[in-house]
Amino acid sequence: MTRPSLELTHERPRWDDHAVTLVTSEPLGPHQRLVLAMPALEARFEPGQFLNLSVPGHLLRRPLAPSRHEGTEVELIVTPFGPGTRDLIALPAGTRLQALAPLGNSFPMPAGEAALVGAGAGAAPLAFLAERLLCAGRTVHVFHGAVSSEDRPLVREVYERLGIGAHYFSEDGALGRRGYPTAGLAELLAGGADVTVYSVGPLALMRAAARLAIEHGRPGYVSLDVHMACGVGACLSCAVKTTAGQKHACVDGPVFEVREVVW
Repeated sequence: MTRPSLELTHERPRWDDHAVTLVTSEPLGPHQRLVLAMPALEARFEPGQFLNLSVPGHLLRRPLAPSRHEGTEVELIVTPFGPGTRDLIALPAGTRLQALAPLGNSFPMPAGEAALVGAGAGAAPLAFLAERLLCAGRTVHVFHGAVSSEDRPLVREVYERLGIGAHYFSEDGALGRRGYPTAGLAELLAGGADVTVYSVGPLALMRAAARLAIEHGRPGYVSLDVHMACGVGACLSCAVKTTAGQKHACVDGPVFEVREVVW
């Protein structure tokens, strides 16, 4: 069985607290697109890394992975799951915030082609990765899952702008094929494609993508969205069970090789 030879790179934990300004906030179906101006952080993000963003009125910051980083502007795709993210997307343009960044490790480049498997706002870090891969001349296969056609504005913003002919799947069949994006991945791998698998989204989706990569002897990487408080390894709340023992997503991840995670 083929074993992965790619290495994950890690940023040293840091306390760089940047002043940022909310430039744009606009809806993308059930999600929200935010653009932040970060003058002190020009072009330092790598795909997969994240920032820990302050939200007025909330003690804990929110960890978010950029979907794009151009010059001094960072784009985020936020899904309002709780009071913190709901308050974040309601902020008006011009709001000043603080962000610890860049945090965590990044996705390694593949030796050959890449298969990106995501759902919902998991498209954000995958779109950033896709853009980097296309610039490097790599072939990119995208499989995106959604509950319904509500994700159409999101996929148009993050994938279609890159010119990627993505394969879409939805539970009700209103966006692309009915079913889950791992069905497309399974078909690609069954055809013997020499790909590295990358997945971001719900745990069940990443687990299924990971198992397919392992089954077909392909390298694969997931970005684990676990609860984080500090983002710099101080509180140890983001524990992840791995074959090498307990690790922490904010400093050892959030990107992990699929064989490393105890699913």
